[in-house]
Amino acid sequence: MQSFKALFKQRINMNVEVTFETLPILLQQFAQAIPFENLRIIDKNKSLLSKEGLQEKILIRNEGGVCYELNTLLYYFLEEYGLDVSLVSACIYDQQANNWSVTGNTHVTILLKHHGEEFIVDAGFGANIPLTPLPLSGEVMTTANGQFRIKPTEKGYMLELKLAGRDDDWRIGYGFSENNRITDMTELEQMQQIIETHSASPFNKSPLLTKRTADGHVTLTAASFTVSSTGVPIKRTIDEKEYAELLQSTFRMQRP
Repeated sequence: MQSFKALFKQRINMNVEVTFETLPILLQQFAQAIPFENLRIIDKNKSLLSKEGLQEKILIRNEGGVCYELNTLLYYFLEEYGLDVSLVSACIYDQQANNWSVTGNTHVTILLKHHGEEFIVDAGFGANIPLTPLPLSGEVMTTANGQFRIKPTEKGYMLELKLAGRDDDWRIGYGFSENNRITDMTELEQMQQIIETHSASPFNKSPLLTKRTADGHVTLTAASFTVSSTGVPIKRTIDEKEYAELLQSTFRMQRP
């Protein structure tokens, strides 16, 4: 059987050497190949968050996942290449409620150290992914998905963003602290349990899939399909048959 490294590179079609400098390429390839999706959560089919479990789900079965699956998979991969990475928990800012999510620290992201500097690397933030390492120094990073920065706060840091074609002003993505490192698999499993069962979780209500394309992203729900190209979203209503067809044609996945 192929190694974890080989399977990962094959899944995202990564043909260049993996270094800190090539992380933007890796993140773009990852975002186009592996969807952010919650189908197992909707199907009440718990996924295993071990390296072997994520390899089977995402690299062999060609499924996607949510933050604690996608970023944990990426963490295992970067660790194999000798990068100094840690998993960190974060709290999503609920834009509709205009407050921090009541589910608490249930977002998983990656903290990376390189030449004495620290960065956030995130491949699991749905359509809000930065597509490049974000320095904790606060420098604004501009990618195909918009502008991103890390802002210091009294309790740690906030990721702020202005998505291309969507945001005119900076908005909060999530807050985190370097002290909230995830050191045990049970911590990930506790987050998974909250996301799968909590009444305030946005991911246990209905199917949601999104992934990057060459010039934007696509988003599929049970009732709609949205194509955003160069920042302009075109949304259309779909029925059950179209949902199943788009699931297979666009996301290469089968309905549970």
